[in-house]
Amino acid sequence: MRTRHSNHPVAGLWLVFFLNGAVLASWAPRIPEVKSDLGLSDAALGVALFGVAAGSVPALLGTGWLLRFTSARLLCVLSGALFAGFLPLIAAARGVLGLALVLVLLGAASGCLDVAMNTAGIEFQQRSPDRPSVISRLHGGYSLGVLFGAAGGALATGAGVGVFAHFTAVAGVLLVLLAVAAPALPHTPVVEPAQEVAPAVSPLRGIAAIPLAIAAIAVSGLLVEGMVTDWSALLVARDFAGGVSLGSTAVVAFSVAMFVSRSVGDVLVVRFGRRAVLRWSAGAVAVALAVGLAQPSAVGAFAAVAVVGLALGPVFPLSMTAAADRMPHSVATAAAGVSAVGYLAYLAGPPLIGVVAEAVRLVPTVAAIGLAASLTTAVAARHLDRNPRRLAVAPTTKEDGDDVGTPA
Repeated sequence: MRTRHSNHPVAGLWLVFFLNGAVLASWAPRIPEVKSDLGLSDAALGVALFGVAAGSVPALLGTGWLLRFTSARLLCVLSGALFAGFLPLIAAARGVLGLALVLVLLGAASGCLDVAMNTAGIEFQQRSPDRPSVISRLHGGYSLGVLFGAAGGALATGAGVGVFAHFTAVAGVLLVLLAVAAPALPHTPVVEPAQEVAPAVSPLRGIAAIPLAIAAIAVSGLLVEGMVTDWSALLVARDFAGGVSLGSTAVVAFSVAMFVSRSVGDVLVVRFGRRAVLRWSAGAVAVALAVGLAQPSAVGAFAAVAVVGLALGPVFPLSMTAAADRMPHSVATAAAGVSAVGYLAYLAGPPLIGVVAEAVRLVPTVAAIGLAASLTTAVAARHLDRNPRRLAVAPTTKEDGDDVGTPA
């Protein structure tokens, strides 16, 4: 009976991660259409997209303060409801300023939810040492949410459904799922186990505590993920003349690939080691972008987007696990710190890409940033601990060039 009931918190958290992935992914395939309807340039669109980052920055940093007074469970519910509920407001935006203001609201809700859900997941895992890790599975839920949002956006675009009708339907479905998830969310308090009277998780503490190499991996992984999510539809549709439908479908292909690679990420780490997986990921992303964006075919660009998704999926979950390994008595602080630095790159990167693309075109901008992020990941992977404490993989994992490790 206990085992049957104990799965409910995981299911509740999984639905919250799913919601978080679905909201902005529903918006991504409609970006070219909204851009055209509002008559925005690449630079203007980049400015509007910066609203998400502008809203998320204070939310990411302020959620640690809020967690002193309330639970991650409550913040998951409140921020999730606002995040989904704000989505239809995009259709009411007028001009670059109106769109930016709506995206600020979405960004604030997203930033709060990012820290709250990762904190809740890490805390639940930490207080359930007899269970297999759930973190990778939860991030798989996020990726499946991205797939749901992107696929719905592509179908709505192809069927000629209006942006407001589409976003209203998505918000309704996600709010129903949140209502189902809320009663099952874990009630674990947000208190570090080795600091019983310490304040709740602070993203600033987490950012200062995580090693530079782990932060670099998180930033690189989510920078590329945000770039492909926000710009691949326009890249394939306009710069490779693939049309709106193929451009929207490219976001779907990327989401499918991310879900698949995150689902098998733990298996790959057990088989080949953390460093090898990160190096393989970096190399595959670099080759896919270098080859796929150098050729003229829209189908080739589409394939490059899919390959990037297959390679990129395990990177961010690995950075979070590595941070938790380094801070075994402050796992929630580590999760909040990695979330903060990673999602800042995820949200702030795409708007800056728009500004740069206005001057040097989108294709070389995407290629250069992807290659730089891949190089950063490959270099940073060399500086991870040789025998880290493992939370998400088997207790004995062979790292490249190392003997079989033992848990710390």
